[in-house]
Amino acid sequence: MTTEPTTTTPDYDALRDSLAHAGAIVTPAELHGGVCGALCAGGAPAAASWLGDCIADLEVAPSGELTTSLTAIIEDSLGALERRELRFEPLLPDDDTPLDEQVHALAEWCHGFVAGLGASAPELARRSSSAAGAGTLQEVLSDFSQISRAGLSEAEAAGQDQPDFALAELREYVRSGVQIVFEDLAPRRNAARDFH
Repeated sequence: MTTEPTTTTPDYDALRDSLAHAGAIVTPAELHGGVCGALCAGGAPAAASWLGDCIADLEVAPSGELTTSLTAIIEDSLGALERRELRFEPLLPDDDTPLDEQVHALAEWCHGFVAGLGASAPELARRSSSAAGAGTLQEVLSDFSQISRAGLSEAEAAGQDQPDFALAELREYVRSGVQIVFEDLAPRRNAARDFH
């Protein structure tokens, strides 16, 4: 009997608190999105580089716990993407979090993804802004750019409309979209690995 590897990705709230304690500006959602974008474009070395840039200006040296959490984010995200069984999950607040915070976190996650991918593959990020006639990869990146500007309408924020179902659809789209990007960019990652 085969057992699935256990994941050690930190809890969203715990990571948020650790980052805030260290004086980080980046949120857990944006950080995880960036790591995943860099993983897609350049693998673990690109993700580690992007992550290093994110925490370069910390006011306090990262604790051992935070360092372990950040390493786990790279390893667990790469493992989930490589399994190709749609087990990948973006690191986002749980469903009990106020809806506006969930929407904002998903927007930050997508912003981070495009930024992380762009840091490793700027030519792809540039093309994502003009996806007319482009392939699936550019469509996904263009959609992520759109989602990065998501927010609640006044009626939704006031609780008059319930966008929960739309949010669930967006989360699922992001989850599967990352897998598509990861698979489409496999030749690029392999070429970068072979070059080094």
